[in-house]
Amino acid sequence: MSPKRTYFGFSTPQQRKLLFETWEATGNVPEACRKARVSVGLFYYWKPRFDQHGYAGLEEFESRVAHKLNYKDAAIEQKVIDMRRENPDWGKARIAQELAKANNWVPLVSPNTVKRILQDAGLWPESGSKKKGDLKPPVRTAEQPGQAINIDLCFVPEQHEAQEKLPAVSGSSGHLVIERIRTGEDHPSWPGQVFGEADLTYETAMQQYVQTTQDRQVHLSTPRETQIEAPTRWRQEWEGRAERHAVLQRRKQEDIAWKAAKVQQRADRLAFQQLSKAERRQQQASWQAKQAAWCQLRDQRRLCQQARQAENRAWHERNRKLKEGSSTDLQERSWIAILIITDNCTRQCIGLPLFRSGSKVTSQEVIEALRQLLPAHLQYLISDQGTHFRSKKLALLAEELDFYHVLVYRHRPETNGIAERFVLTLKQWLRGHSWLAVDELEDLLKCFQPYYNNRPHQGLGIPGLSPNEFANRIWLM
Repeated sequence: MSPKRTYFGFSTPQQRKLLFETWEATGNVPEACRKARVSVGLFYYWKPRFDQHGYAGLEEFESRVAHKLNYKDAAIEQKVIDMRRENPDWGKARIAQELAKANNWVPLVSPNTVKRILQDAGLWPESGSKKKGDLKPPVRTAEQPGQAINIDLCFVPEQHEAQEKLPAVSGSSGHLVIERIRTGEDHPSWPGQVFGEADLTYETAMQQYVQTTQDRQVHLSTPRETQIEAPTRWRQEWEGRAERHAVLQRRKQEDIAWKAAKVQQRADRLAFQQLSKAERRQQQASWQAKQAAWCQLRDQRRLCQQARQAENRAWHERNRKLKEGSSTDLQERSWIAILIITDNCTRQCIGLPLFRSGSKVTSQEVIEALRQLLPAHLQYLISDQGTHFRSKKLALLAEELDFYHVLVYRHRPETNGIAERFVLTLKQWLRGHSWLAVDELEDLLKCFQPYYNNRPHQGLGIPGLSPNEFANRIWLM
């Protein structure tokens, strides 16, 4: 068993001065260390500084700040800066991966070095106060290419101008639910913004804040102004159908009453005709009154029929206007459906079939596209619970090709996150391009697929590789 070593803490300037005074007087290093109560290693640690600066060099410790930083060549730093300026939405990891891709996938700089270069150049944003959560859901992906496939439907407009935001569109329920794009003209304001004005003193800012919020001290029920938004086309159609249903129900009751009145009129006339002449003379006055009431009821029926015709014309005209609508309304834009097919293991885009039917795309069209593009040894097909995927035809296809169709849990889109993230990447890329016809959009999709498969991907087992490069290496593993 080795003997216990003596622990020596940090030395003080008085100890170090006593150490070297004793050493100069005696020339004995162990004796000087025992007298100053320090280790022998500390003597040889401070001796070079004592030889260079004398007793003044023993006062303070040497700075521990790193003086030899990992600076890169000016050409590499300039590449980082240029890449950031050309692609402001790229982060440090993406820039480092793009440089590695250009260097035959050999890393040139680390992500943190990229961050330092951008900070020195003033191109790195200040860190915010938001903190990422500590809880992260477990992530598992397929172990082999072609083992699992993620699919999803993406909807884009038939015509698009560059830099115009593509809204989020959901078609899972059978009809399109389109995100309302804010114009950005209305900026939120609140009383606390006065504290952000640096030229105001605290007292002045506080006085303005108190004056602005004085009404909150009075506990009165102030009437709120109701803001009525213009009803959407779907709401107008729904309300119109409800009104039309009520009108038809009222007409049905009116028709029943009219038929009953006609039956009663025929019965009264037949009974009057069967009377003798003497009885007819006695009931002549009551019969004439009944005839007058019947004529009045018949005239009312004719007026009612004319009013019905006018109501029908107004109803059809209203439907025609709703169908035509406004060309600027998002709900009336023509939409194109794109089927996203990605490999769960390599993240490769297998295909992007396009459907001109848009929001009316059928499950049969989706199945025909999947039949041509799905790999031969597929085991799992992952999708959401949209109406296009929850069909008997797709279940028959799964039985025919011998794979499991996995429907993600409701309100958990992250289970199909690979396809969801692909949709976001596709829309970000399409935002910078323009197209006026479906053929132009189809050409863009043909360009996007190889671009995506050859760009660095951060979600792979080896972060930074492209899906194609990862697919080539995984076979070697």
